[in-house]
Formats: sequence, structure tokens, C-alpha cells
Amino acid sequence: MNAEPTIGLIHGWAMHGGLFDDLCRAWPEPDWRLLDLPGHGHRRDRAWPEDSDELLDEVLDGLPEGAWLAGWSLGGLVAMQAALRAPDRFAGLVLIAATPSLVRRPHWPNAVEPAMLQAMALELAEHPDAVIQRFLTLEMHGAVHATSDLKRLRALAFAHGRPSRAALLAGLKHLADTDLTGRLEALDLPVALIGGRRDKLVPWAALEAMAERLPRAETIRIPGAAHAPFLTDPSAVASAMRRWIHAHA
Repeated sequence: MNAEPTIGLIHGWAMHGGLFDDLCRAWPEPDWRLLDLPGHGHRRDRAWPEDSDELLDEVLDGLPEGAWLAGWSLGGLVAMQAALRAPDRFAGLVLIAATPSLVRRPHWPNAVEPAMLQAMALELAEHPDAVIQRFLTLEMHGAVHATSDLKRLRALAFAHGRPSRAALLAGLKHLADTDLTGRLEALDLPVALIGGRRDKLVPWAALEAMAERLPRAETIRIPGAAHAPFLTDPSAVASAMRRWIHAHA
């Protein structure tokens, strides 16, 4: 029998690790490590580092070698950067609704318009709560049970208070500036690409395009899910992760 793994989980923009509680309960055996980004959750008092290597050290501090690294949305982007910097440190990656470039570029069409992030950054100065609330709505848009799922997401999102404005701006800048599309072939470790067919932020076509360029990838689609499948269908995501991780352990 396979030993249960250690899995680090990195959350998305403006969120915190507590959003993964349902996922952890659906598969309680692993040693889950909920990794809050600087300025978020239990690390609200920590400034977002200007240096990307310092950011990775800050987030992954204490995660043992040989662990699996999972990331959702912005967290998935950070997870990819960590694996590119230290590919031998991790057993594999689980990327949930994550893409090497959230914004659309000439060479990466399956993404959001850069103007969306620019508008969010401008409005954060005076109306941060309104920006976050609209983003939460967008994350759940298209889900089968969007209304009830959005209500639950709103209740969970501010469990540790709103992230600092500086951290929110830094996270948006990270999403806008980071483009890993030219480095996907270097991610030569097992990668699970989990997504919802109804996701409006990270289209399923983006995951398919990633799978074609990653050396060892598998796509896993969660029916009826949008941008946060681990929240709307934690059992399905937990089952998919369990099967995939045990198969590649």
C-alpha cells in the first residue's frame, strides 16, 4: 500500500489556505500543508517580497523535499515557478484552474484580457472590497450551483480578514507580468491539470494547450465546475488527486 503523501496547497488571488478545508476533509489521510501567500490569511502581516526567489522561499518554507505541490489559480502559477527553480524538490505538481499566463498574449490566446487586471488594480485604491466581490462572482460564474457556491465562497473568503491592499496589488502584478508559456517543456515531472469545463478565467482549452507542451501531464475535468472545483465538488477533486498521486508515487 502506498504511504499517504505530504501535499502543499497554495491558494489563489485575495484568498487563503482555509478555502481548501473541504478538500482536506474529503481526503483526510495526507499531510496537508496549507501555504498562505504573503499578506494573506495567517501571513497577513508579511509583506509581499519584490524578489520572486524570496517569494518562493517565503511560501514554501517548511515544505519537505519529495512533497507534492498543488496550487490554485495564482497559487498554481507560483507552484510552476517553484518547480522550475527546483525541479528535483517535488514529487509532482497538481495545478487547479491554473495557467502559465493568466492574461492573453499573441502566443497564448486562451486567457483573459490584460485590461481586466489593469482595471482591478486601479479600483483597488478606493474600493478593494468591491473588486474582490466582483472577482468572487467571476470565479463562480458558470458553475452548476453558482448562486449557492458564491454565497459559500463569500463566507469563506474573509475568514481571516481582507488581505492587505499592497498584497492584492502585488498579486495582480504577479499575474499580469508572469509568462511561463515558453518554459513548460522544462517542467519534466508529473503534472495533473485539474479544471472545470465552465471556467471563465482559465478556459479548458488553456489546460489542453498546456498538456500538449508539458512532458508528463494529464488533464482531469470536473463536470459542472467553474474556477474553484475543489470548493464546488471537493469529493471529485479529492478522488482525482488521490488516484493520480497514488499512480505516480
